[in-house]
Order: sequence, then structure tokens, then C-alpha cells
Amino acid sequence: MSNIEFLLILFFINSLVMMGIILRCVKRKSPRAFLRFLFLPVLLSLLSGWFIQFYAQISEISSRQILGNLLLMIWVFKSFNSHKSSKAILLEEFLKSIRLAISDKRFFKIIGLILRISFFQFICFGSAFSMNYLSGYSALNLIDLFGLILCITGMLIEVISEKEIRNNVSKTTLFISTGPWAYSRHPDLLGLLLFFLGLQILSLGAVGSEWSIIGFLVFVYIIYGKLVPKIEHKIASNSPEYISYRESVPKLLTIYKK
Repeated sequence: MSNIEFLLILFFINSLVMMGIILRCVKRKSPRAFLRFLFLPVLLSLLSGWFIQFYAQISEISSRQILGNLLLMIWVFKSFNSHKSSKAILLEEFLKSIRLAISDKRFFKIIGLILRISFFQFICFGSAFSMNYLSGYSALNLIDLFGLILCITGMLIEVISEKEIRNNVSKTTLFISTGPWAYSRHPDLLGLLLFFLGLQILSLGAVGSEWSIIGFLVFVYIIYGKLVPKIEHKIASNSPEYISYRESVPKLLTIYKK
């Protein structure tokens, strides 16, 4: 089985699961399941990749592959209850388009939208998928360890940031300026970027994984170029205090705070 055939099978599985989630949302007339289980297709595709790799005897399962997939699985399970507002903001246009297509009964349009969102998801998680074909030498090297450290650090930053969000739920303010938010306007997204950077570094040890670098760059653009401006525009339009906060705190990271 070639690398292209392997990836096409996983993309088909990813799209099929995505279609099932959206059909469930249509039946319940609510996008909640879609937003909550947005990354479930990735998890099931990864498990399918492991099974195909073992069944087709493509290559041996390496330590890099086990640790990378385990970290991503933990992150996917965590995502079921995190990044809710970010997912809603990022996918706002997609949800409007698919609602319109459903109301007009344009089935080919619906399928096209599902394939489109599945394609971008598949590309962004390319580093994980590329590790499940020819995952390289089993022994970990220093670059792999650096990638693992970045993944764990990124996930910890996410968890701490999400805890700060929960601690401020009862407050009337529309944005948070304490904890990690005193040093970054989007520490949760900073943690997300570090996590995916770590995955990308891990995937460099796999054979034929160079294409996944494009996916990481697309992911960075989606987060930094699309999601962050939308979040900040929405908060600033409802909270004038956010403008002064935005001028004093960097978008992602600062080393020194006055």
C-alpha cells in the first residue's frame, strides 16, 4: 500500500465520520454535537491508521508513533469540553452555509461543504497522520524529545488557561486579564500552537512526512490569521475596555511584563 493510498483511506474515514456527526446535528436541529465532537473524526481516523498499518504490515509501530498518537488522543478527548467559543467563532460561516444548504435541500452542496471541512481538518492534522505510515526508527532521538516537551508544555498551558476561564465564568467581564491572560491575550491558543508544533517536530522522524509541514503552516494561518482577529473583533465590539487591554498585552506571548 502506497502512502497516497493510505492517506486517501484515512481521509475517506475522516469524511465519513464527519458526515455522521453533521447528520446527527441535522436530526437534532442543533450544532452542539458538531462543535463538541469536531475532532472525533481525527481520533477515529488515527485508530483506523493503526489498524491498517498493523493489518497490512506496512511498518513496525515506533515509540515516536505511540507517544505522538497517545498525546493527540488525550488532546482530542480534552477538546470535547474545551475551546467551545473558539470553535463556534471559527466555524460560524460554515454553519451558516450548511444550514442554508440543508434548508434548500442542496445535497451536493452539503456533501461539498463536509468534504471541504474534512479536508482542512485532515491537512491540519497531517503531522499525526504521517506518523502512522512509515514512522521511522523506533528509538527516540533528541529532536523527538524536544517535540514531546513542546507537546506537553502546550497542553499544560491550555489546561491552565481553561482553568482560569472556568474560574471567571461568574464574572460580568467579557474577557479575562488575570493568570495567563496577563501575559498573553490568547494563552489557550498559544498552548495549542505549541502542542501542534511539537507534533510536527515528532513527525519529522517519519518517512515521507515532509508534506505535513504545509498542514502545520495552514493551521498556524487559521489560528493566527483567521481565528484570533475574529475573537478580538467580537470582544472589542462588546467591551470597550478590551481595547486598552489589547494595547498593553501581546497577542500571544511576552517575556517581561511591567
